[in-house]
Amino acid sequence: MRQTFKNRRLLCSAAALVAITAAGSWVYAGGPLLINNGQPIIWQKTEVRGGPLNSQTVDANGVVQFRVDSGPLGPLSNPQAAALADRIFGQYNGISTSTIRFHDAGPILDPSTGSPVDVNGSNFGKFIGNTPTFQNPIIFDSDGSITNDPTVLGFFSFLQVDTNTNALQEAFVVLNGQPLTRGSISTTSFLGVFTHEFGHFVGPLDHEQISGNIAADGNGAVLPPGFSQAQAYDLFAPFTETLYPFLFRAPQGSQLGSQFPDSGFFVASLDMDTTNAVSDLYPTASYQASTGSIEGQVLVQAGSAQVPVTGINVVARRIDQGAYPPSPSITAFSGTPTLDSQGVPQAPPALAATDSLATVSSAVTGLQFGNGTYRISGLPPGHYLVSMQQINPDATQGSSIGPLTTQAMLPIVEEFFDGPSTSSNSVNVFTPVTVTAGQNTNGINFMINGLSTAALIPVAANGNNNRKKTAQAIPLDAEVTGTISDADSGQLVISFGGGQSELVSNLYKFTVTSPQIFFITLDGTSGTPGADIDLFLWDTGVGKKRTSLSDPSLISGSFGPTTDELIAVELPSGTYIIGVASAQGTETYKLRLIPSQ
Repeated sequence: MRQTFKNRRLLCSAAALVAITAAGSWVYAGGPLLINNGQPIIWQKTEVRGGPLNSQTVDANGVVQFRVDSGPLGPLSNPQAAALADRIFGQYNGISTSTIRFHDAGPILDPSTGSPVDVNGSNFGKFIGNTPTFQNPIIFDSDGSITNDPTVLGFFSFLQVDTNTNALQEAFVVLNGQPLTRGSISTTSFLGVFTHEFGHFVGPLDHEQISGNIAADGNGAVLPPGFSQAQAYDLFAPFTETLYPFLFRAPQGSQLGSQFPDSGFFVASLDMDTTNAVSDLYPTASYQASTGSIEGQVLVQAGSAQVPVTGINVVARRIDQGAYPPSPSITAFSGTPTLDSQGVPQAPPALAATDSLATVSSAVTGLQFGNGTYRISGLPPGHYLVSMQQINPDATQGSSIGPLTTQAMLPIVEEFFDGPSTSSNSVNVFTPVTVTAGQNTNGINFMINGLSTAALIPVAANGNNNRKKTAQAIPLDAEVTGTISDADSGQLVISFGGGQSELVSNLYKFTVTSPQIFFITLDGTSGTPGADIDLFLWDTGVGKKRTSLSDPSLISGSFGPTTDELIAVELPSGTYIIGVASAQGTETYKLRLIPSQ
């Protein structure tokens, strides 16, 4: 969990946000954290054993084995901290529609001696370094010397992944006890952070966005009509998804805020979207037979062409029992919520008026189902309101939601399905979608409103655009066909830090005469297996030979491990440079520049 400098300044205010991070390199969303060649990476189902202790991370029955630090966690004793870990894994083990299970195999062992060990700043490299110990360590960074940042509450990453079989074999979680010692977070909220981080470990799952962004009044959120920020917190915060990437404080005027000052209290329990995400990766037969799914695409209409768009969040809410949104007078709890021994409130009771907040799930376009395509599974039979929405622009890097490096700016931040070729800008105008058990309801497509629908102007790459000086001029509404290779020549190199860099060998420029939102899509059409192409956007201040992610001239970039990338930004008047690069392989591509209306 990380908070930015901006959020550190807000810590004393009522609406501080803290990001919860996953340190994995391939971050996707609303379900699997990692996708490789169109398939999610999940825990290996057969035994994984090795290292100096010949220990297991997965046993012969496919049960994932984890080991727990022997030290304290800030003010928590080791038994108290270990009990929190076992409690949370017990919640994930209790998902009846999932087959994945976890077992506490005992304390983390020193690979040199075989004895239980307190992992700290002096020895943590033994356990999360380059030499696997086959222990799946759950590490208590009691004094913050491992994390080395009091604004980071915890992080997760991978130690061993077999990309040939898409199998996760070893991972770890680090929890920072320093904020607990300082009193900057309650033990119950920290338990919520624990629950969130272990979701990354369990699936591994990515972040998700449904009710959390509304409750937080986060960047890009649309409060339902008639709701104040305090009312939104009181109704939506108890339904915050466990894998929402930010913790947020109750706003002034919140009725729940005096008892539950931040969202950490609510994410200490598992919501439907999280249990569905686990069950999608490890489904039981009854899960697949008793629930249905909704599938479709998010598209941009450009003349007669329909361009699929990756990185858009789609949400399905059941509306059989009560309308969405509920009335601002509705409360999540009837009376004072019951707390368990850890101070965690009970889940909101099942009420018709709040069923659209409880029976809800999400997915992001462009994961394992293809460019621009989503599928929301695990839905109980009924009628659903389906919407597409902008992802919080702050959800990037370790707090990312979806496959994009930066989130897409939409001309209209939320739209509602209203038929096979249209979508509505109003929650009061929509077409209900019927879900049937055991079936996939497909064709639930969205057309992004507010963009130009004019036919794109075909342009062929001229082959002489590998330098800034010779960047090829293209018109607005352009569709460029080109080919890129990691063997191309050029001058401009972008540094990603850590010794990683990439040659940007196809450059294009265009001029904007008035402020507009632009969608810049890059889609590979054919090439070598495993090809990976990337997309960048600069102003004209970018250097001829060197640039980096910290370059102030870099406006945006999209550089996931795929051949489909998207940048969607609002640009003022000026001239801009698009860069296409190959991180791996050779790929023929379509580059599209689509302005708003």
